[in-house]
Amino acid sequence: MQVSSFGERLLREFETRRCKNPRYSLRALAAFLETDHSTLSQILRGSRRVPVSRIRGWARKLGIDQEETTVYIAAEHEPDTRTAERQRQMRQWTAEALAIANQPAHWGILRLCRAPEFRSDSRWIAQQIGVDIDQVNLAFSRLLRLRLLEVRASGEWKDLTGMPHLTERKFRTLALARARELAAK
Repeated sequence: MQVSSFGERLLREFETRRCKNPRYSLRALAAFLETDHSTLSQILRGSRRVPVSRIRGWARKLGIDQEETTVYIAAEHEPDTRTAERQRQMRQWTAEALAIANQPAHWGILRLCRAPEFRSDSRWIAQQIGVDIDQVNLAFSRLLRLRLLEVRASGEWKDLTGMPHLTERKFRTLALARARELAAK
């Protein structure tokens, strides 16, 4: 039986003790570990993680060597799949927000697309706002992701900020709020 978490190791220990003594109870193991039986029950069912602060002491009581204990502690520090995905999304949206706050191309594109002489050409936009074409393309993609800009079927770029008098400061505030909203979903 492969054990991948300290909770599974505790369950294996409990099952081993029950095989030796069928009357051995969860309360007995909890008393041995000096913890609450309901907490231990949740851990053994997998509905609660083992408190990292308890692993070393419990491992010592169970006779688990220090090397194995260190592995369990490291494993408990690993986020579960859902948490890891959430952290990845938060890093992505943080990067989006930082780019909005620090790269003027975003504001420049929105400002230009409101102008009557606007052309949806990356080279033209780059020349007008003084950045390179790659920066325009990255900013354009980000504005689309944040739903601050859309491209209509006709090829027209439409500002979705909903503000008739958009200043750079208002734009940044709105863009950062939009990044935060999307990160919260």
